[in-house]
Amino acid sequence: MIKTLFQYFGVLGVVCLFGCSEKVNSGGLDASVKQGSDGAGDQRIQELVTDSVSYVYELSLIRGHLWVAERLSMTGYLDHAAMHAKHPEDEIYSDLVEVFEAKGLPGFAAELSTFSNSVVSGNKKAIEQDYLTLVDAIKGSQGSLELTVGELLELVNRLISQAAREYAVGIIDGQVNNVHEYQDARGFIEIAMDLTQNREQKMGLSENQLVVIGLLRDRLEDLLEMWPALVPVDEVPFEASRLFGAAADVEILSLSL
Repeated sequence: MIKTLFQYFGVLGVVCLFGCSEKVNSGGLDASVKQGSDGAGDQRIQELVTDSVSYVYELSLIRGHLWVAERLSMTGYLDHAAMHAKHPEDEIYSDLVEVFEAKGLPGFAAELSTFSNSVVSGNKKAIEQDYLTLVDAIKGSQGSLELTVGELLELVNRLISQAAREYAVGIIDGQVNNVHEYQDARGFIEIAMDLTQNREQKMGLSENQLVVIGLLRDRLEDLLEMWPALVPVDEVPFEASRLFGAAADVEILSLSL
């Protein structure tokens, strides 16, 4: 029913069917957390401490890289996997240390390092176990924080938008230009799917919210064919514009809340 409505009316049509009673988070649907240095760095830390969506977005980026690393490890692409396993530790985690301290959370540095070492070792059993332990630790760093449906849509919009930017670098004219960026994009969509499915299973959602989340899930599922393989050997007949369009659909969908 939900998918039929989505296909027949389009996103805007479905939005109009269900009204516009709940406002979206006033922060808007930003593409990503602001980058900066010195004073701007302090501002960014403050943003991550106070803005739930920005904070979970950063955790979601880490999870996306790690999902890719685990999947590649299980299929024997250890060199690719090692790069993705190290990326969060090298480029993302360090920016969160002060945020964890401000929130009174332990972080997950030890679990991140253990998983990265397991990937390098190539021990699949250890990789799988350490990955699950790490994911639990990352979810623990979210604490009791639970996003509203509006915040979830904002978060998913950011993840799709980031996936689009990475895909645009990864695939050019159907050819693989940068396989790591292409893989990153897949990881971010996977985490968006996981967050959406988990929220859908929560109690206390209104009929309108269930419809919106169902449409969101369908939209994400439709995107998965854009990654025929994590390490493609043939032409990839898709373009980043499809992801940018999906991000716009999510932004429009948020108007129904």
